[in-house]
Amino acid sequence: MKSVVVSLGLVLAAGCVPIPKGFDSPEPAARIDAAAEAARESDTGKIPELIVLLDSDDPATRLIGILALERLTGRRLGYDHAAGLEDRELAVVRWVEWYNENADALEAGELIGGASTRVRPVEGSGNGLGDG
Repeated sequence: MKSVVVSLGLVLAAGCVPIPKGFDSPEPAARIDAAAEAARESDTGKIPELIVLLDSDDPATRLIGILALERLTGRRLGYDHAAGLEDRELAVVRWVEWYNENADALEAGELIGGASTRVRPVEGSGNGLGDG
């Protein structure tokens, strides 16, 4: 009987393992929380992780990812979380290109409140901010 109680305790304890938090969590809710925190904290250092979220299978994760990016950068670059896979993939490429072109300005803190004189949209991005 004692071994049954111990075994049951071990099984129950295994189900109580805390869910890992952050962008690398297997749980969409944890990734969403990480994205929301990055937006709240204006943490432009998390932009690469937010771009990865745009490629998620989970629509809610994609939505929070683009909302966080928009809050941090003032841009959407034509990304729509509900668009078809091909359109989303093209928009993710635009985000990667934008980040690669603007990483230095972001690191230097030159992107404040979604606006900067150095940071510019990718041509043809369809972000409504002009292409130049």
